[in-house]
Amino acid sequence: MNTKVKHFGCCACSAVKIINLKVPSTYLLDQTSKTPDPLILDCEYEVDESEKGFVLKWLLDGQPVYQWIPSKNPFPFQSFKNRVDTSYVVSSEHLHKHRAMAIIKPLANFTGEYMCTVQTYTSIDRKSAKLKIIVRESKFDLSYYLNGDGYITVDCHARDISPLPELQIRINYELFETENLKSVQGENGLYNVSISGRIRKDQLESPAMIECLLSIPETNYNKRRSTTYYAEQLNTT
Repeated sequence: MNTKVKHFGCCACSAVKIINLKVPSTYLLDQTSKTPDPLILDCEYEVDESEKGFVLKWLLDGQPVYQWIPSKNPFPFQSFKNRVDTSYVVSSEHLHKHRAMAIIKPLANFTGEYMCTVQTYTSIDRKSAKLKIIVRESKFDLSYYLNGDGYITVDCHARDISPLPELQIRINYELFETENLKSVQGENGLYNVSISGRIRKDQLESPAMIECLLSIPETNYNKRRSTTYYAEQLNTT
């Protein structure tokens, strides 16, 4: 990351420099909570008190969403209007007071690359990090049933989740061959997803452990559902 510097004879001094960017890689959005924890993005920097024209900005995917000038109140841009706690204070120091952006009730589409920029009349620095907003599924089910042709269908589905997850079915800890993931995205941006596979009844030992694994790529979000197959308990559909 390049930082512009001021030159004084043979000495070069950075007027403003970001030393630590605190952006979580994921944020779990609980839609059932009326008062979810705020999403705090912080940008720690060093700046000379004598510098003039200091401005801090937060950008999401290159678009400004928050600006703070020490002589003014924090200003959230239209896309984040009513979604930022402008009274949030992270430091008592004059040039650091409102550097952090406290997002209240984040939306699923707040996923993206967040960049903090700090600048004065003579220098600028910037750092960025990616964040994924995870919307917890409202339903996650696993089931199996016997078809009239002697095959057993294993079905797994999840509803109202974001971003798009991956699903896997395993039988006795071995990956089970399934159709491709089926997904439908609703107007709210959330996904309904499902996978299913078939196996002949005489090829499946009883009892058998059946599992469905749900995961969101590039995150540590993982869920599991399991059931035990008993041949004598099968219902034909």
